[in-house]
Amino acid sequence: MRSDGLNLLPFMRVHDMLPEKGGSILCAVSGGRDSMCLLHYLWKLGETEGFTVAAVHMNHGQRDTAERDVCFVQNFCRERRIPCVTERVSVPEKAKEWGVGIEEAGRRLRYAAFERAAELTQADRIATAHHAGDQAETVLLNLLRGTGPEGLTGIPPVRGNIIRPLLQTSRREIEAYLAENGIPHIEDETNGDITMTRNRLRLTVMPLLKELYPAAEESICRTAEILRREESCWQEQVRSALPEEGTEMPCAALLALPYALRLRVLRALTERLAVGRKDFGAVHYEAMEALLHKDGGTLHLPDGVVALRRGDDFLLQKAEKQTEARALAMGTTLWGGYKITCERKRRPYVPQRNEMALGCDTIGSGLAVDACRSGEGLRLAGSRGRRSVKRLCAERGIDPVERDRLPAIYAGERLAAVWPLGADEEFLPRETDGEMIIIKLEKEKSGGYGNG
Repeated sequence: MRSDGLNLLPFMRVHDMLPEKGGSILCAVSGGRDSMCLLHYLWKLGETEGFTVAAVHMNHGQRDTAERDVCFVQNFCRERRIPCVTERVSVPEKAKEWGVGIEEAGRRLRYAAFERAAELTQADRIATAHHAGDQAETVLLNLLRGTGPEGLTGIPPVRGNIIRPLLQTSRREIEAYLAENGIPHIEDETNGDITMTRNRLRLTVMPLLKELYPAAEESICRTAEILRREESCWQEQVRSALPEEGTEMPCAALLALPYALRLRVLRALTERLAVGRKDFGAVHYEAMEALLHKDGGTLHLPDGVVALRRGDDFLLQKAEKQTEARALAMGTTLWGGYKITCERKRRPYVPQRNEMALGCDTIGSGLAVDACRSGEGLRLAGSRGRRSVKRLCAERGIDPVERDRLPAIYAGERLAAVWPLGADEEFLPRETDGEMIIIKLEKEKSGGYGNG
């Protein structure tokens, strides 16, 4: 193996990534350049450091070329006698079942698959191929979304039994290693889709930053490392302040903490409910903190979380879902405090202020109304691309709590429209359509949840 240009061993030793002699590392492999580099490097390193390597590959059930990827990884491993575990799941189905976005569902399913494969192969560590470019992108995305110091630490080198040996390695070094060692890889065609935020950042923004400052990626990663060391001190203080278990604390104990530490403890309590971290931001923790100063009250938060000031205690709990998905037929349906009326209209009917129009031919398997799933987005008419519902609501001043109660119209598994944001371009009536479906939405005067 020619590896003069890539030496991960010092970084792995500093972060205690190597297993004991005779141990094993499971490598998560998509078939792309980064994971193929990592798999090959660890396979060869194991020969000198006394450990073995296995691979795990997950088919997300989202692309027509997914089976090609499975075969590619299996064949590469078979030729080198590397044990390989593969799993197939439908991420879209699980996202619907769990009520979360595609990205969050995929992340949960991947790491669950990694853990199962690690148990099957008796691996001591699970290695993922996050590299310096991923780190810089993550820090920038967190900064743009609005984050605290923890978000600026980016991706940790080690989390539990998960290790990331390439985290300080550049894409240039990875490509050089692949070329030097003649290692094949496959391209995920979705990586070039610049309607996806991370892809646009990678393909358009980062190159501009590097023009201004060639060492931009390295500088961002260095800042993340500095903040990570400082964050470890904060986390020790958080652990000391938290109760041993549960999500209930005396208000007096919380109010006795410095403000910055208090918000961190509230975040740690929230995470004990196993909710999507990306759905919670500073505005939610600040609202919880404000509740501590009241005599009592209730605060509704994302993912069905409810914060309660009850007597002298503060409590977080998961509320039962107030509304269930309901099929939309022609006529009137009551859901979540809304009266939703569907009616077929022929052109040249013009939708009124409280109406949305969808094209009959684009709906497919029928319509349903539900709360918008986490991570969903819309490509509105006249916009430059798909944008998250969360971002669209923020731009229009819609409160995060109210956002989670907006009626979202689904055509099968695809988000077609969200009231009052509008309909996705894909589902708008076409000029050739003779008929369209008009959806009229009215708030119920009672403010109740009707038959939803």
